Amino acid sequence: MDGTLLSVDANVGESVGTTAFIILADLDQPTLEVYLDETDLDKVAEGMPVNVVFDALPDRTFTGKVIRVSKSLQEVSNVQAIKAFVQLDPETMNPPIELPVGLSAAVDVIAGEATNAVLIPVEALRELDPGEYAVFVMENGQPRLHVVQVGLMDVTTVEIKSGLQAGDIVSTGVTQVK
Repeated sequence: MDGTLLSVDANVGESVGTTAFIILADLDQPTLEVYLDETDLDKVAEGMPVNVVFDALPDRTFTGKVIRVSKSLQEVSNVQAIKAFVQLDPETMNPPIELPVGLSAAVDVIAGEATNAVLIPVEALRELDPGEYAVFVMENGQPRLHVVQVGLMDVTTVEIKSGLQAGDIVSTGVTQVK
């Protein structure tokens, strides 16, 4: 393998066992080890795109993709975690930068994306039946129930595929202030 020699933990003439004593890395193809909570298993898969911001470079966002997800959980700080490997896209390394091994980073795995979408706060969503949702839309000063079709959802925001128009005002609760 071609690469950069990072360390040698033995001296000439020393006996070595079966443990690794040479660390060689391919620094031309930056690959990150990423640990996710085991509850995020359904949110990471090979091929998913990622955004990476290194703590040392907070003003620069790198893109990449998940190239492998470990088949077994890893224990990290007494918590079971999913280990994934992320490879950075070479085009986001422009201008070129040598990233030291061991940098800390925030990695966002993109499990879904919505563009030109109508978004509402998750608190505004009402579940009528399993998989059937509605929201209260303010019409002439009064809340009126509208059945909606939802798309992507996270802990704060819901994509509305139909049943609302951009600019509609939705209610997040039933609170009246005098």
